[in-house]
Amino acid sequence: MNISFYTARTGMIAQQEGMNIYSNNIANVNTVGYKPLRPSFAECIYTLQHPPREQWQTGHGQYLSKTDLMWSENGFVSTDQPMDFALPNDGFFMTLDRNGNTFLTRDGAFKMTFTGEQWELVNGFGEFVLDYDGNHIPIPFETDRTTGEVTMLVDYGELTQRIGVFTVDNNWGLDQANNNHFVVNNRSGAAVANRGYDKVRGALEMSATDLAGDMVRIIETQRSYQLNSKMVQISDEIMRTVNNLR
Repeated sequence: MNISFYTARTGMIAQQEGMNIYSNNIANVNTVGYKPLRPSFAECIYTLQHPPREQWQTGHGQYLSKTDLMWSENGFVSTDQPMDFALPNDGFFMTLDRNGNTFLTRDGAFKMTFTGEQWELVNGFGEFVLDYDGNHIPIPFETDRTTGEVTMLVDYGELTQRIGVFTVDNNWGLDQANNNHFVVNNRSGAAVANRGYDKVRGALEMSATDLAGDMVRIIETQRSYQLNSKMVQISDEIMRTVNNLR
């Protein structure tokens, strides 16, 4: 009886973890450059109940074995904002936070901020966007004298050239972090500047979340969770009946 109880319990835990992943994907359906996760489940170890008969094996439920990042390229949306950038390739932008940590991201919604000495390019979280050499990017200005007045304008052509694009050997090995960031590790390999990759200015990459697909998976996961929950309840009721018979 304990076998049925714990088998259903592992199933409930696995389905809850899957539910969390699918829900997070749906919550990020409008997040720029978001790459969804897909859970993979595996069977728990089997127990040989009757050694003379190897086919008499009892399973013990399932568990979440891994999660995979889905790197399918999604469409772009035109924003007409000159500091918005999208990558029509498998590259990343690199950012630097205030604690000195570097991250990779596909989110190219940038803006400029004044650091006290000069204007620099940052993302929506206030992290500095880096160039190909890993340095901050000061905003380049040019002077417009066509109206007879001196006006400082951002040189977007030069700015586009300065923004670094980086690649890793294995995108699937990256660790997903908060704020739509990715972190390199031994599985992914180090981030390397790639000057041959294009950038599209005035556009942003849409979220790669498959909204309809994840909604279906949510429903399937809920049904599976309910079934396992019912198994736990039945196992508990049978055990209570057995105890009362004693």
